[in-house]
Amino acid sequence: MKRIGTTAAAAALALCFAAPSVQAQELRLSTFVPPVHIIYREIIVPWGKDVEKATNGQLKVTLYPSMQLGGKPPELYRQAVDGVADLVFTLPGYTSPAFPRVGIIELPGLKPDGFAATDMMWDLLDPYLLPEFQGTKVIALWGAEDAGLMTRTNKAYRSLDDLKGLRIRAPSAAQAKQVQYLGAVPIAAPITEVYPGLERGTMDGAMVPFTTILDFRLGEVAKGFTISGPIFGRSVFLIAMSKKKYDGLPASARGAIDRLSGRELSRKATDVYIKRAAQAVASVRGKADVYELPKAEQDRMAKQLRPIIDEWIKESEAKGIPAREMLRRAGYPGV
Repeated sequence: MKRIGTTAAAAALALCFAAPSVQAQELRLSTFVPPVHIIYREIIVPWGKDVEKATNGQLKVTLYPSMQLGGKPPELYRQAVDGVADLVFTLPGYTSPAFPRVGIIELPGLKPDGFAATDMMWDLLDPYLLPEFQGTKVIALWGAEDAGLMTRTNKAYRSLDDLKGLRIRAPSAAQAKQVQYLGAVPIAAPITEVYPGLERGTMDGAMVPFTTILDFRLGEVAKGFTISGPIFGRSVFLIAMSKKKYDGLPASARGAIDRLSGRELSRKATDVYIKRAAQAVASVRGKADVYELPKAEQDRMAKQLRPIIDEWIKESEAKGIPAREMLRRAGYPGV
């Protein structure tokens, strides 16, 4: 009995001095896309798992798709700044006035593909773009595949003349200006409003990356698709983290996030989009009118859009933004 009592006392003493168990700290990631979205499945979910593994369970990323934390898509970035969410996946273009520098990626014909556009963003990030991300840490920043045009009618747009007077959705203010220069009437709307807009006829068409054919089921309501090449501006996508939340993490956790974020993650997201776009176009071939703009018509549209770059330089430099310097750094000719 004496030995049993001694053993029990020793066990109790050991429990008193045992190291406390580490409870996982939750990181809440909010986004407007549904769980079936390609970036949600192939970028965000794996990234969250990688963070949990790299921190030995110290951090746990909890995902809130389809605006489950409340608010509207244009409010997402502000939610990260204010700490409503710890992380967000969004488009800076939804609040274009807050991102005049980032708008460089939305200029027409600046880069030949999404990878070049993504590298441009990271080349410009420090020092040119960082001032617009105050209050957050950039986890990923990337450019989409080529923007295209879709219509609710059974005939794809084949020239500038087909667009005159039509109501065309645009992803951002910069791209709305491009729609306007093409002779159409721009409608500013997040991607979640395109399906009902095309279905009800409040939009005649939309300027969109073609991944949306599958990820937002736009192939159900759009019947014509114009593959336009790299002549339009690109949508830019962002995963951002609350700076206050990031700064409050242990150094080891911040290091893990740093290693798993940045240019490499951004290029991976670009690759996912480009491959998804090809799959999306293949899904509507033979069921809808899919038309590829010939080089002559691409050049005609590009010429029509060229003054937008000069306007962006003038407007940006009036705000103290070194626009011409940024374009030179980006390798754009003639500035």
